[in-house]
Amino acid sequence: MKINPTILILMLGSLCQSAIGHSEAVKFLPNSERRELAIENILTWDAVAKAHDAKPGEQDIGFEFRFQNKTGGQIRIKRADSSCGCTVARLPNLPWIITAGQKGGIPVTMDIRGKSGVITKTITIVTDKGIIPLKARVTIGNTSKTLTKRSKEERAANLRAAAQNRQAIFQGKCADCHVKPTVGKLGKQLYATACGICHESKNRAPFVPDLRPLANGKDKQYWQQWTAQSKPNTLMPAFAKEHGGSLDEKQIKTLVAYLVRIFPRELKTRRAITQRNKPALK
Repeated sequence: MKINPTILILMLGSLCQSAIGHSEAVKFLPNSERRELAIENILTWDAVAKAHDAKPGEQDIGFEFRFQNKTGGQIRIKRADSSCGCTVARLPNLPWIITAGQKGGIPVTMDIRGKSGVITKTITIVTDKGIIPLKARVTIGNTSKTLTKRSKEERAANLRAAAQNRQAIFQGKCADCHVKPTVGKLGKQLYATACGICHESKNRAPFVPDLRPLANGKDKQYWQQWTAQSKPNTLMPAFAKEHGGSLDEKQIKTLVAYLVRIFPRELKTRRAITQRNKPALK
């Protein structure tokens, strides 16, 4: 079968343009600046990536991604997924119908308790027209003791303490990172502060698993067991207060609900984004 050279050139040009588009660096708009709505990605945005330099004492960093629907038709926002529970987008009742010409904003909050360095999180807006990745970045200075990174020696000492008493993370200095950030948190934010601090840490020990690949097929009973009671002969602590942990019954309930219902869905969204961002040509 002969291929029309003109059609082939057009196809290759389209693929190359797609590959270049995916590889372009994201430009972050300083959080304090306002810009006209000019970036088109399904909706028209003021920015799809925003950055903030945290001041000493700041704990919850707020962003707002402003948009307008210039498509001429309605757009249905189904949900918002984030790459980490520490970062949450607040949406109205879902599905959120954005009519033609309508303006709005998506507030995003990042909890930076116990964090240091440059933290970048992705919030994925899922619509009936496709997905819209938004990025929030916070630069955190090492100006307080609670934000300094632990040394290898400190991490080794913590592991030894956990081997002797797995509930040690809820006591003494460990409570600054493992208890205080969880106070008043529920669901997704609770996962970030109670679970993500270990299971999504770049410096996690080899025996501390990434929970997301394990999420599929796990039911309520599985997560209830591990979060509330844990299991004997493991370093995983029991988080329920009745077992010496830091979480009350309501917190455990919302954490389990998040792990059962939303956690696997977020993994699916992550995979879709990864697939979408793969270059068309190598």
